[in-house]
Amino acid sequence: MGSKKGALRLYELKLTLMYLEPMVWRRVRVPRDITLAQLHDVIQIAMHWENDHLHEFVIGRKRYGIPMPDPIGFGDPPVDEGIVHLNGVAKPKAKFVYLYDFGDDWTHEIRVERELESESGKRGAICVAGENACPPEDCGGVPGYLAMLDILADAEHEEYGEMREWLGDDFDPRHFDADQTNKRLRRLKV
Repeated sequence: MGSKKGALRLYELKLTLMYLEPMVWRRVRVPRDITLAQLHDVIQIAMHWENDHLHEFVIGRKRYGIPMPDPIGFGDPPVDEGIVHLNGVAKPKAKFVYLYDFGDDWTHEIRVERELESESGKRGAICVAGENACPPEDCGGVPGYLAMLDILADAEHEEYGEMREWLGDDFDPRHFDADQTNKRLRRLKV
């Protein structure tokens, strides 16, 4: 069965937060022609980040992000993510990197798994699968998060109560709710 002329084409992406065990990942479908700025918004929602920190994409040898001058002079600013379309820089089977929070250094591998036709024909992003909760913001990157998990696994740990108070009683590192994620994604214009 061929695709209808003018049908909305999607990319199915797998977003994997690197260097964590158990793995934190999401599978999302997005219009293939969204801008990288829009993809940033999708990633923030899908991973349950709070969008409080800087980010950039690294695709091939180029960096894409919010263009701003480099006052220290370490290099060229990133290419403006707001004018670059995903299908202009990545095709099916491509892999690239999304970095979030340059202090905690959360590295995400983005894999374009396949291209498909939208069943609904409506523009939007949807999360079709995922596993495990995303680490909380400002927890100290991978080492800090792993230490946090060790503390949470031991109710007798001297920092357990303080950690529970900071995270709240409902934080479960193995929990992921696709329905809740999709409620938020439906509000996003892509």
